[in-house]
Amino acid sequence: MLQVVAAILEREGRALICQRMPKQAHPLKWEFPGGKVEPGETPEQALARELEEELGVRGARGREIERYEYEYPGKPPILLIFFRVESFEGEPQNLIFREMRWEPREKLHTFDFVEGDIGFLRGYAESILVPMSTPIKMADPAADEFLASLEAKGGVSHFFRTMANRPEVLKTFVPLYGAIMGRGSVDRRVKELAYLACSYANKCAYCTAHHVAGGKRAGITPEEMQAVQSEREDGFSAPERAAIRYARELARTADAAATRDALREHFNDEQIVELTLIAALANFTNRFNNGLMLEPEG
Repeated sequence: MLQVVAAILEREGRALICQRMPKQAHPLKWEFPGGKVEPGETPEQALARELEEELGVRGARGREIERYEYEYPGKPPILLIFFRVESFEGEPQNLIFREMRWEPREKLHTFDFVEGDIGFLRGYAESILVPMSTPIKMADPAADEFLASLEAKGGVSHFFRTMANRPEVLKTFVPLYGAIMGRGSVDRRVKELAYLACSYANKCAYCTAHHVAGGKRAGITPEEMQAVQSEREDGFSAPERAAIRYARELARTADAAATRDALREHFNDEQIVELTLIAALANFTNRFNNGLMLEPEG
């Protein structure tokens, strides 16, 4: 399948968007800079090459934030991969486009974008991850033995380093998380689907990034994750659909009255309690991360 990378460059709350030339495919439509991944390239290499060709910047590096398949009428499906660009050399300049603009994300819906980008735009425009003017201090593992032991096992964690401002809370949280998300009466795949449903509903970039990785280990495909994000239910079993609906509604309403009873068709009391604990835990971490504007590790 053809892969296409799209670059999200941000500056002072504005995103860089570009208008295609009149004689190009999708004439005069707006898009994010980027292009096709050539044979033998990785998406990361294609990102750097395309931005040098289109904007004259060198050595661009970024973090993948979303991917999904899209099919234009009469053409084979393509895989769109969106990167948030975090570093590059030089100043972006218009080398190939009709026009280039830095626009506030909340105004992007007023532009006539290529159809493939519209799915990304819906979530991006509503994203609440705006950097804090004074970021919360993160604890230094060199001065915290428990934090250092956690990172020795799992690598650098912005979540743990931030929570370590309250060391006793961190020490209590870790076993609680393990008791809920570890082995239990609910299948691991269903657990990760429920956690992702909450994280997508709350637009938590940090939890989403970590549970996309966890979801892959639990056997959830990228296509299934995209379905959860876009609230489509095709491809899921009846128990999975019930768990996803319940977790999502609990995140949005705090009582899930419309979906709670349907759980009994597929889960026993112990499992319903476990699913509720998972949703409650997800909402706790979602709000902790969003409230303190924590972004995933690079």
